Amino acid sequence: DEYKPSYYTVEGNDTRACLATGFSRHNATQSDNHKDLFSETEAVRISEDSLYNQVAVLSNGETCEIEGQGSDSTKGESLKCEDTLEPDPTVNFMSLTVLGLRLLLMKTIVFNGLMTFRLWMSQC
Repeated sequence: DEYKPSYYTVEGNDTRACLATGFSRHNATQSDNHKDLFSETEAVRISEDSLYNQVAVLSNGETCEIEGQGSDSTKGESLKCEDTLEPDPTVNFMSLTVLGLRLLLMKTIVFNGLMTFRLWMSQC
């Protein structure tokens, strides 16, 4: 199966980038309207994923617009990548539980060491 890249505009501070994700051909971003934009970076596969990703930093005046992408209302526009990470209460609880168990183990090891040293000193 051949997958076409999806393009996203990523912004942070004073930097803008165009992110191309989920494409199956290594040179899929080298199309006519993106040849100059993605010429300085290489497409990469993350670990065992079968799809490629590529990023290009945008300079002043450059856009990440794609001809004919999406429905009629989004044609010629790139999708804005929004931060959707939210804290998960279950992960936070598990992290605190692991931390508590590590502290308890450390306390047990120190107490055991002190009692062993005390016993050794009393036999001398």
